[in-house]
Amino acid sequence: MNIHFSPEAQRREQTPVDNLFLSEFMPDADGDAVKVYLYGLMQCRFPSMGDVAISEALNLPEGTVRTALVYWQSKGLVRILKDEPLEVEYLTVEQPAVTTAVPLKYQAFVRALNELIAPRRFNMNELGHIYDCLETFHLEEKTVLELVSHCMEEKGRNVRIQYIVTVGKSWADAGIFTYEQARTYIANATVRKHGATMVLRRWNKRRSPTLDEMALYDRWVKEWGFDDEAILAVCPRLTNTSSPSFEALGDRLRELYEQNKVKAADIRADSEALSDEREFARMVFARMGKVSTPTKDDMQQLSVFLDGPEGLPREVVLLAAEECADAERPFGKLKAILKDWTERKIRTVEEAQKALTERKAAYEPSDTRRRDPKRNTLLNYAEQGVSHANLDDIAMDLDEL
Repeated sequence: MNIHFSPEAQRREQTPVDNLFLSEFMPDADGDAVKVYLYGLMQCRFPSMGDVAISEALNLPEGTVRTALVYWQSKGLVRILKDEPLEVEYLTVEQPAVTTAVPLKYQAFVRALNELIAPRRFNMNELGHIYDCLETFHLEEKTVLELVSHCMEEKGRNVRIQYIVTVGKSWADAGIFTYEQARTYIANATVRKHGATMVLRRWNKRRSPTLDEMALYDRWVKEWGFDDEAILAVCPRLTNTSSPSFEALGDRLRELYEQNKVKAADIRADSEALSDEREFARMVFARMGKVSTPTKDDMQQLSVFLDGPEGLPREVVLLAAEECADAERPFGKLKAILKDWTERKIRTVEEAQKALTERKAAYEPSDTRRRDPKRNTLLNYAEQGVSHANLDDIAMDLDEL
């Protein structure tokens, strides 16, 4: 059996309002807050009246209704049980309101605190710990509000009071007492967590990043699609520079971005390949008798003869490097030999050795018929003959000048 008033009859029923509400609470509340409280009170008395939302019934924005309920919660007349969907429990006016248990000097502060943490509410034990931040740690009221807000951002709205007190003590130990000091500390903490700071730490630099450096980092992430792990994976490529910089790191990242290599795994694979290329270039230089370290340009010039389907095998390149050991410009001679072998489609060590023999035989007549150096009587220097091999080497080596 289900017996109830019709909606029309319910509208003619009466909702009792405690005189204490009218005399003690209503005078300080604004009109919207009073309307929300009274309409909610009617819904408590007649649940079927709750079929229409308060905001719709009173023609008020949803935000205004929520603000009003948070206000009445701070007064101890309601308790917000759930935020989504909104669930509110009305309390009797005879129940001790929050303001009656709060020291008079902290009533405004607690009201602001409740608005900040709504729909959550600190119980009296938790408020006692908050008072410690004010009285024991000597933090200003606005500082404590900033402290609570910061802790909720760090740990979520249900952050434990013990964590808040621990952070509050650390602020006091660090000399952070005013609101301005708290804001500066939080801003610096944000900087400390910024990816640009991680890059500086990777380079053993202990300073904070500049605004320009943070802007560069943000561009790499937001526009180019790199993440923190990927950017840090590129940092080792700058270890050979005397002073790595964000500009140099940006150049490396741009190269990878243009190659569509923005994931950490792709960058590590590319770094391994680059390391392998660098090690092979060092072997080539060692075979030529060069003690200098191959530059990036040297490696690129070598890659012309190594990459692609027409590329020369590495053992063939190393054989050519040995042939250049006594040359005046060994790298230029190496490129001349490799260019010749590439055009002749030489791919094996045997073919390369045969080509070297043919090269020596081809140049030997001109070398043997070369005139002995003679003294130029006008300029007083010795004349020097030049072989075809020398000319080839010089031509290939012009780009080194």
